[in-house]
Amino acid sequence: MKQRRIYFDSGAQGLLLLLLISQFFFDNGIYLFVGALVFAFLLDRLQQPYKPSIFTIVLIFHFLQVSAWIWMTNYLGVDVNYRSPHSGLAILLAYGGLIALLLPVIYFHNKIPPVSFATLKKHADRLSIQKTFIAYVIAFFSMNALGAAAFSYSGLAQIIFSFVKIKWFFYLLFGFQVVIKRKMITEFLIFTGLEFVLGFFSYFSDFKTVFFFIACLALTFLVKVSLKQLVYAVGSLIILVFIGITWTSIKGEYRAYLNQGSNSQTVQVTQEDATNKLLELVGQEKKDSSAAESFFNRMQYTWHLAKAMDHVPAVVPYQEGDNWLESITFSLTPRYFNPNKPRYDASAKATKYTGIAYLRGQSGVSFSLGYFADSYVDFGYYGMFIPLILIGFVYGFTYFYFVKTSSNNFIFNYSVVGALFMEFNALEMDSTYLAGRLFSSLLVFIVLRHFFFPWLIRYLAYEEPQSHSA
Repeated sequence: MKQRRIYFDSGAQGLLLLLLISQFFFDNGIYLFVGALVFAFLLDRLQQPYKPSIFTIVLIFHFLQVSAWIWMTNYLGVDVNYRSPHSGLAILLAYGGLIALLLPVIYFHNKIPPVSFATLKKHADRLSIQKTFIAYVIAFFSMNALGAAAFSYSGLAQIIFSFVKIKWFFYLLFGFQVVIKRKMITEFLIFTGLEFVLGFFSYFSDFKTVFFFIACLALTFLVKVSLKQLVYAVGSLIILVFIGITWTSIKGEYRAYLNQGSNSQTVQVTQEDATNKLLELVGQEKKDSSAAESFFNRMQYTWHLAKAMDHVPAVVPYQEGDNWLESITFSLTPRYFNPNKPRYDASAKATKYTGIAYLRGQSGVSFSLGYFADSYVDFGYYGMFIPLILIGFVYGFTYFYFVKTSSNNFIFNYSVVGALFMEFNALEMDSTYLAGRLFSSLLVFIVLRHFFFPWLIRYLAYEEPQSHSA
């Protein structure tokens, strides 16, 4: 049966209504209530049974990064505007920005006809799970090695990182078949564990990435929600918050050990040494009461928007589009044609438009302004929604294009868009980084769509075993 909406049983509906009303009884309740309404409105339209759930992940993580400031101020027992007089307004504008960003995506999402599980199974049966697993294993080792070498070729780093997404494409394609066919579950769990563990050996904490892709897989098959499932979800969220707070408390010391004081965003130790150090730090009793505050502060990404409102136009005038134009020009100009092209330094822009003197890349750190704030410094309170709508249109149009044309197989196409767009789940990306990654990713996947995917879908085709007659 094909259905367009997730079904919530009476118990789940009652708990959700209770949670919505209860927001008014917390500090800063109006912000919590508005956020809950925006989240419910967008989630109801983005998350449809047996359709790609990639933009549900984008919504969830953006929502967390907007709302975390409210949760932090409530935890501290302070006013929402305690570090900037514009914090409350920044939160409300960020919720509005989420609507502007995702409404075009919803429009294109609704152009995809409803799909049933039987249809997905039919398409999964056209593919060989063994061949897909072999392709994933090859991609796992080769793309991990390629990603590690990307920083050695700065001029090609953007393209290299876009090709690394092929590994996640195969991960999703294998995962879809595991879920639908109920085969090779052990192999899938083993490599999921490897993706998680190896992520700790990345300077940028890539261990989180595999959780996003697992969620992308699981949500695709979400058809109905029961009270029991909601309770489990809340319990899981509490566990994840605890893990996040623990990681926040040790992250600085662990990263300092990884780069061995080199002030670079690289790993200078062996995996064995990194593992031992990680276990040592986790095993220590942490008495830092600010770990929870640090966790929420790291998760949130509306403070830069608020500080930009403090600084622009009071100190720095509105840029009237020059900021986004500079980002797009920087991203589209290959270093080969402009040897004098400066290196990307997110901290410089964050300092310019917030007035906060951040450390630069040479110190081994980077502070991003965030593309919502980028839009504000160009066009102000109302005009900031224009670039967000345009980004949403690009997301929606290209999402629809790849879902419809990557191949004649639905789960193959779902895996393509999942791998392509997962990188854009974070609010913290600034306009330069977003434009560069979006351009290079689309370029790579368009090339793959025309020159690699047609061969790949034929290679992965399931072949009936030949019977041997006597």
